[in-house]
Amino acid sequence: MPAPGGDFQDLLTMARGFQAAKMLMAAVDLAVFDFLEEPRSAVEAAAWLKANDRAMGIFLNGLAALGLLVKEVDYFHNSEHASRYLVRGKEDYRGEIIKHMEHTWERGWNDLQHTVQLGHPREADLEKWLDAKPERDEKEVRAFICGMDAIARDLAPKVTAVLDLKNVQRLLDLGGGPATYAIAFAKAHPRLQATVFDLPQPIKIAQEQIAKQGLSDRINTLAGNFLQDDIGKGYDFIWVSQILHSHDEGQSQGIIGKCVQALNPGGTLAIHDFYLNKDGASPPGPAMFGVHMLAVTPRGRAYTWGEVAEWMAEAGLTAPEHLCYDEGDASILVAQKKYRISLLNPGYSGGGDRLPNQSPLAI
Repeated sequence: MPAPGGDFQDLLTMARGFQAAKMLMAAVDLAVFDFLEEPRSAVEAAAWLKANDRAMGIFLNGLAALGLLVKEVDYFHNSEHASRYLVRGKEDYRGEIIKHMEHTWERGWNDLQHTVQLGHPREADLEKWLDAKPERDEKEVRAFICGMDAIARDLAPKVTAVLDLKNVQRLLDLGGGPATYAIAFAKAHPRLQATVFDLPQPIKIAQEQIAKQGLSDRINTLAGNFLQDDIGKGYDFIWVSQILHSHDEGQSQGIIGKCVQALNPGGTLAIHDFYLNKDGASPPGPAMFGVHMLAVTPRGRAYTWGEVAEWMAEAGLTAPEHLCYDEGDASILVAQKKYRISLLNPGYSGGGDRLPNQSPLAI
């Protein structure tokens, strides 16, 4: 969103921003785009959706004004963009992320002023936020996880191209959700065996996606809460994508520490997130995303890449490399688990240098 200039109209445009967002959300909820793959009148659309004729006419005209529909005389049909991304059943359907954004509106953004006053959302359970709960709507969870796939499927090939995985045999995708990245990594590297770790509900979706791609023999799943449960060990590479921002500083450092313990000596930890610059207010995307985390999580926020790099180094990793692989808002911090010299090694002569026959031990 462009910054307001000196004209009041800029502020008014910003204040009205919710209108287009809510129109898109409502159209996805109503499955308007499914019906308008062929030209239809507003009356036909109203009959199909069991809606009011007058209201449907006004609504479809508004969607046409947004460029989501094309109007020809009294008939409407999907724009090219809407046809590609917003029609259920199509290969490139992305409507689930729109539904997820609507859920975050209902669960957090509409109460932002109180969240700023309290320091966290009013309904937040500070201790058990990530626990699987029966009362959580399964459709909402599916919208979130499939929404993450909608975002990640464009990024995964770019990420795969910049990460060095050619010698990786065992990879962990921590909090891997729909397994989009694990699938991309496995397809690009035939020798790689991957594990996707996440809560039970996301793991069900991951298993569906893995089976759909014919990769069940190379990608396994592990259900649990990574804040509490064992994540396994002996990994050559651990991928942590869009996880830290949902947690506070202590939890984030704990996640990094657990990953380091699970890595083989010399193994790599890669943390993918919306990193802020040192000033905390740029780039604009991560700064806005920080407010999103304030609105919808008990303790989350966007972190500067410097903060996370420091935590990685303190946990026993080499100085991280910062990879800006795309023009978007996300980037990657990559570092390796350090070795140390064992003073109990046979042949140790009292010096500080490693002898030729010494085997390094992991920190």
